[in-house]
Amino acid sequence: MLVALIACVALGRLAAQMTATQLLDQAQHQLARIEANQPLWEWQLRKPRDLVAGRAFGNATVVQDDDALRVTSEDGTPFELGLPIASPLDLRHWPILQLALQSNTAGNIGLVWQGSSHALACLAPSAHVLTPDTSSLRIDLRDLAWKSAEQGKCATPGIAQMLRLRVQLPRDGSLRIASAALLTTEPMPHLQDVAIDLPKNALQQGMDRITARTQNWPMPLFRLPDGISAEAMLALSNRLRDRWPAALIVPAGETPQAEPMARPRQAWAWSACIVYLLVLLWLALRPVRGRLRPWIEIAGCLLGPLWVITGLHWGLRPTPLGLTTFGGGLVYALAIERRHLPRLWRWPGAGRQWLWPLATLPVTVLLAMFYGHALRPLLLGHVLAYFAWAWLQQWLILVVLLHRFERILPRPSWAIVPVALVFALLHTPNAALMQLCFVGELWWAWCFLRSRSVLPVALSHAICALLVESALAGGPLLRSLEVSARFFL
Repeated sequence: MLVALIACVALGRLAAQMTATQLLDQAQHQLARIEANQPLWEWQLRKPRDLVAGRAFGNATVVQDDDALRVTSEDGTPFELGLPIASPLDLRHWPILQLALQSNTAGNIGLVWQGSSHALACLAPSAHVLTPDTSSLRIDLRDLAWKSAEQGKCATPGIAQMLRLRVQLPRDGSLRIASAALLTTEPMPHLQDVAIDLPKNALQQGMDRITARTQNWPMPLFRLPDGISAEAMLALSNRLRDRWPAALIVPAGETPQAEPMARPRQAWAWSACIVYLLVLLWLALRPVRGRLRPWIEIAGCLLGPLWVITGLHWGLRPTPLGLTTFGGGLVYALAIERRHLPRLWRWPGAGRQWLWPLATLPVTVLLAMFYGHALRPLLLGHVLAYFAWAWLQQWLILVVLLHRFERILPRPSWAIVPVALVFALLHTPNAALMQLCFVGELWWAWCFLRSRSVLPVALSHAICALLVESALAGGPLLRSLEVSARFFL
């Protein structure tokens, strides 16, 4: 019990440290862009997926055209192109929309913005005329006449959750668009003049009272309270960005310095990945003999997946490098366990061995009742896929790794602790999820030692995880089920 408590505290602190580092890095990258007169909000439009929904809203087709998109009107009616927004836009302080585009015919471009999902969308149907000799546009949103859907007058653009281009071209007319960006004409104040140190109870206190003097600041600096969890940091950060989208948000006691985000050296990363894969191939063909063998096999299985997850290399879209590195560890695990694959579907020896792993289910139900929300429907395909994924995860943890930790540790029963830690670390930096996974895997590993069957554990894992996804994720206890860099999106 003491070991589990210490591990949960350590996992929470690890997640908090990683979150603090991520927030500071983001602030320094943002400050570097400002000092270099680069836009904070920019869209490179190269593939249809770079638009909302990957298509035009209306009767138009979207195709890739070298390093841009070509949008062709099908019937001459207006169509809209949605710019993906991960966090709110500050159209009040960044009101200049710059577009790199070219039309093959005369046409018209307008704009649509919306403050929140509950607010009415505002439309400027004619922001600028398109002509064949136009190669770029610079539109000041403050100069446009905005109207709502009911033709009522709209306020000058402010904080936006949606921004779309509204284009009208003749039938078969096309528009080639490469990029869009929001620019500002305001000078940014010195950081020491716009810094706010938030108190520990900032989430409970009224935000208006704490931040009253910052209402008109385009880019205030907020220092988060010291000693708060990763979830609290992100919750407070989200609340601040809803009102100050360009705010610099950093851990307690930090002041950001303008440091451009380091570009990943793909050549070096791929070289390291290839070396890793070659070493795994050698180890699979010529296994090491002796006492070091279980250590080397554990390292071979985990090095790639842990690098991808804990190194924050798993983002919005999986990269070929991430998939190759992660998959290399799994393939190596299959190679070293190829003679024991029947353990994947070994049936429990007694009926009660199906029930013991399911003891985590009532605990999950209680958590959902106290900290959850109404059940969200899940797609059948997703449910079936997750059962297979849970089966694969538990095979890796309980068959591949547990067996080797049993050979290493003085007491085989102690092996449940390191495998539970590994399972938790594979969900970094989601602190609450890491802690739930650690406690759950402790119990499931204990049950596995008594049945040596993966099936009951995988069943319990899948049922509990799907219930958490449907009823607990997005609530006060669990921010999301995302891991690695996806946790911060």
